[in-house]
Amino acid sequence: MKYKTLENFRQHPAYKYAEGVVNKDIVANVDITLVCEHFLEDIEAGDDGDYFFDYNMVNKISAISQYVLMPSGIKVGKPIGSSLAGFQWFFIINALCWKEKDNHDKRRYEKSVLLIGRKNGKTFLTGFVFILLLLLEPRFSNFFSVAPDLELSSLIKGEMERQISVSPAIRNKFKIKKTEIVCTATDSVFKPLATSNNRMDGEQVCRHRMVTFYKKIA
Repeated sequence: MKYKTLENFRQHPAYKYAEGVVNKDIVANVDITLVCEHFLEDIEAGDDGDYFFDYNMVNKISAISQYVLMPSGIKVGKPIGSSLAGFQWFFIINALCWKEKDNHDKRRYEKSVLLIGRKNGKTFLTGFVFILLLLLEPRFSNFFSVAPDLELSSLIKGEMERQISVSPAIRNKFKIKKTEIVCTATDSVFKPLATSNNRMDGEQVCRHRMVTFYKKIA
């Protein structure tokens, strides 16, 4: 389905999730409820304000999600797009699809924070988001996952490798190396880093980046 207007975007899982939270059909805390309220208010406002909702980006993300397959679990082999939960779709769409009116290459949100309990798919979701960024962000972008040690940071790289390796439609667009993943379609690079080993002040990081920290929540 192509999303060109608010009317048909209301059928998207991201919109349905936000609507369900605001209507209290989906249980969520105060912070998530506020985020969903702001999302619905902004998207209903249309062209008012300094930002716009990029339906073209929604369509690109939705299309890619049908080509990347689930590497494991009960939905193994099925498209990620049909496997994501509502909150996962909402996080992706809200983070990546708002743009500045004066500069369509600049996203509204430079930082996005996801706090989620252990064993609830943090690595899976983050890995998929990085694949999206490698394919969709401007050419020669650099992306990093950052954790206290390289083993923890490399979990995301491992998840990306699994998603790419089981997805024939996108496999030839990536080169998986020992220390990084290169998207040959955009010449963009993903690399895991460790704060214990890498001097972060010496890294030349493109503004188009996502830095991931792991936070365990009891």
